[in-house]
Amino acid sequence: MAKTSGSGSGSEPELGPTPNLDSLTFEDAFALLSETASSLEEGGLTLTGATALYEQGMSLVRHCNQLLEQAELKITTLKDSYNQGLDAPEDILPGQLGLTEESELDTSEE
Repeated sequence: MAKTSGSGSGSEPELGPTPNLDSLTFEDAFALLSETASSLEEGGLTLTGATALYEQGMSLVRHCNQLLEQAELKITTLKDSYNQGLDAPEDILPGQLGLTEESELDTSEE
């Protein structure tokens, strides 16, 4: 988004483009959400600017909630698999949990 026009005071912060939410990790989305909330709390925005930031923030909240739900499902799947008699997490393939090879699932002992 471009800088919003408003009162002409020049103190309105530049509103960045809305990021592609699917590419954001939970940590990145949460950090962006924190920045968005801080900008809203600081005030000094036009109604249009504040509304745009609020909308972006709500999209980030939805994305974070979806990522948390996915993580909860993975944990539940691991727990259920363990309770069904699997000896170790190595018995579960990363694809069964929706994990990629780059994920940080490390079952090796150090």
